[in-house]
Amino acid sequence: MEEQLKLGERLTELLTTKNIDNKTFAENIGVNVSTVGRWRNGQKYMRLSQIVKIADYFDCSLDFLSGRSDVALDFQPQKPPAFYPHLRTLLKNKGITRTQINRDTRVKSSHFVDWKNGSDPHIFSLIELADYLDISLDILIGREKF
Repeated sequence: MEEQLKLGERLTELLTTKNIDNKTFAENIGVNVSTVGRWRNGQKYMRLSQIVKIADYFDCSLDFLSGRSDVALDFQPQKPPAFYPHLRTLLKNKGITRTQINRDTRVKSSHFVDWKNGSDPHIFSLIELADYLDISLDILIGREKF
């Protein structure tokens, strides 16, 4: 839950700094205005595709958006590849198995099955994986080169 609160605080900070209201922001990223309010209050989870849209909108990194970094952007973002194949490549490069992740984190086998079938991971799983792999969220999803 702490991660969701940080995201909400950072989103509020970005909207306030740029003088953008919830309605304008919601229209620009293609969500309902009530969704923006729930994100800001930490009442709704963000999914990968939503976080990328927000980071692109504000020209910032996912780590900045999530409160994991105070540096807005220090690389040139790329269009992220499909999440699951990219994750498999990262795990192979790091010599880490799904079994290890299942054992050592709250990310379970069912998450991998969902991702393989095209489901977007939510922010909690992304943060947990990035922490476990000791990489940025942007590297995890392929916006930044490994």
